[in-house]
Amino acid sequence: MKSITHLLVALFAAWFMCVPNASADRAAELSRGSGSFQFVDQQGNRDKPLTVWTYVPADAKRDSPIVFVMHGVRRNGRDYRDNWIEHARKHNFLLLVPEFSEDDYPSEAYQQGNILSEQGSPNPPAQWTFTAIEHLFDYFIQISSSTSEGYYLYGHSAGGQFVHRFALFMPQSRCLKAVTANSGWYTLPTDAEEYPYGLGKTPATSDSLKQALKRNVVVMLGEKDTNAKDPNLRHTPQADAQGATRLERGRYFFQQVRNAAERLHADFGWKLVIVPDAAHSDKQMSQAAVDELFPPQH
Repeated sequence: MKSITHLLVALFAAWFMCVPNASADRAAELSRGSGSFQFVDQQGNRDKPLTVWTYVPADAKRDSPIVFVMHGVRRNGRDYRDNWIEHARKHNFLLLVPEFSEDDYPSEAYQQGNILSEQGSPNPPAQWTFTAIEHLFDYFIQISSSTSEGYYLYGHSAGGQFVHRFALFMPQSRCLKAVTANSGWYTLPTDAEEYPYGLGKTPATSDSLKQALKRNVVVMLGEKDTNAKDPNLRHTPQADAQGATRLERGRYFFQQVRNAAERLHADFGWKLVIVPDAAHSDKQMSQAAVDELFPPQH
């Protein structure tokens, strides 16, 4: 009997097999729609598998874009997948939402990327949660026969924390464009603060930061994400120094990355977007995020 892994590989390979009397690029009829699979990161934290929630549009092709969406603090990957289905249909992209469970990936391992060990020393990059996205991308390319050479990355709230730190620590990634939305607090681009509030005691260097600041990153904030008493909003001296609300903290963070680019004489590819009338809601932010990832054609 074939193993479950072999069956999954066979199923996902079928996504991009040719359908008789159909375009050679079109995904197989059987594979269309919502699904999920288990991913074991053999190159990293192999004892902490991920459930990956997926959606494949009816007209998916081998060269369809791949979009990773990072969930919030509720670890509700399926809900995020469902919220993004209409966007995937409209723009014909392959949607992957990896779910990082609270048990295996507490905030230090999810939002903060597992950069440091419990003792405060740097973990090997292969064990970073950020690196898992690169490994998952490789795995998906292998089982799907996709021809994509890069991917898009979006995260909201806790997922936004993941994404902005991913951008800072993974400047050599194959991410084509990243959108970090409504983060509660930030890692600042300075080694004057220790991680997770700054880059101190991490492997980040001036050179790696310069490379990170060149990348295509959007800091996206809801105009009405201004609830200073949100129970999920971190209140520590370091976090509160960034501002009272998510909107204030996001503006502060963007100014800090801009200042860092000027200080390092680095090319600056980051962008700030304020979404009118949006509060702390992925549904409200997702349309603006998609417009940034796939700008409307005029």
